[in-house]
Amino acid sequence: MKTNTATQLLLAACAGMLPCPGAWGSTAVCQDQSYYLKTACPHPLSLAGPTDDRVYLRFQTGWASKYECEGLDLWDGSLCMFVPEIQYKEWVGKVWYGVSTDHRNHAELKYRLDYIKELGNWTVMPWYEHSFVFPGDKGIPRPGLKTTYHFSDRWFGGTDLYWQYNNHTFRGYYAVFAGLHEEIADCVRVDAVVRYGYNGGYVGPVVHHGSNALDYNLSFTFRATSRLTVELFTNYSQALTVVKQRDLGDDFYYGINLKYTF
Repeated sequence: MKTNTATQLLLAACAGMLPCPGAWGSTAVCQDQSYYLKTACPHPLSLAGPTDDRVYLRFQTGWASKYECEGLDLWDGSLCMFVPEIQYKEWVGKVWYGVSTDHRNHAELKYRLDYIKELGNWTVMPWYEHSFVFPGDKGIPRPGLKTTYHFSDRWFGGTDLYWQYNNHTFRGYYAVFAGLHEEIADCVRVDAVVRYGYNGGYVGPVVHHGSNALDYNLSFTFRATSRLTVELFTNYSQALTVVKQRDLGDDFYYGINLKYTF
């Protein structure tokens, strides 16, 4: 599927949604502090709303030129993703479905639950997901823990640790990241993140234990309406050590994400 065709389909999907109040409110409060948490692969930054008594329903859809995780291009082609999401206070549940757009018969389904807790300058997020790769996969359990420390309103850093249970063994992937976010105009936000990842057996058998990749991510998020946000992102993944030795990695990709809050 061509890039422009995919983008048109995504815009059409969001245009057909029913209007109702959003988590951010009106454009007058666009500069209010919000949580930006990277909760899925590839790199869309997932917006978590206020921890009040309301139940938030959201739908996210997006397109990326590559499906890349842990410094590797998994599908050798682009993908579309569809993510219905529900949040109540600190709990966020979602279903992530990604499908290749180049007729290679690749698809993946993930059920995921996050718990988000603010502890002073820290944001702590334990999570669990169960992932199915089609066709024929029985599913893989994946627990994880992400911690973020906010040095200021702009600067942050943290760790992203996760594991998968496969063939009766837990194998992990361990990442550290640092970045900044900035409101560059009313309802326009830029995020820049650098992320280092170490493979502890999570990626295999193609790649052995060791440094996998250094990712440089840049995204622009626009508050289009009181209910709809649009994110444009680019990412360069620099191969390190074990990935580079296999002549893999060093990939650049880009994409768009649309998120609608009911």
